Amino acid sequence: MRKAVASSGVALLWLPATSLAAETAAAPPDARALLGRLHPALVHFPIALIVVAVVAEALCIARKDGRYADAARFMVTAAAWISIPAAATGFLRAGNITMDATTQHLFAVHRIAGIATPVLIFLCAGLAEGVRRSGQIWELMLYRTVLLLSAVSAVVAGY
Repeated sequence: MRKAVASSGVALLWLPATSLAAETAAAPPDARALLGRLHPALVHFPIALIVVAVVAEALCIARKDGRYADAARFMVTAAAWISIPAAATGFLRAGNITMDATTQHLFAVHRIAGIATPVLIFLCAGLAEGVRRSGQIWELMLYRTVLLLSAVSAVVAGY
């Protein structure tokens, strides 16, 4: 006798009924584990937003058009707020996985970059608002530097 089981809500796996019962009895899923499984789905959007914000800011510099700066500022603000649940689900996911010694180094880099990225993105969002209000050149240069650093951090965390 065989049963169909949804794996991650997407693909169907065919498992014998005995292995399904043993798997279910061994590790019942809790709410933290289920929320942690959302981490891969949630991280892609803020990474894309912050990378495209860098492109929009580069277009603002190249074309001297403020509309690109407005688009970049919007994307940075959206990425900042979306990075909170992405980071939170990452911590939940980290508590439910096991890894060997070779992958622990890569995971440490992922965790450090995953913590630094939301902090940098929120700093960037605050600087973007300050640039909009004051228009001072030093604040604009600091904003662009932090924007580039946050994009690099997001790509490193994602890689």
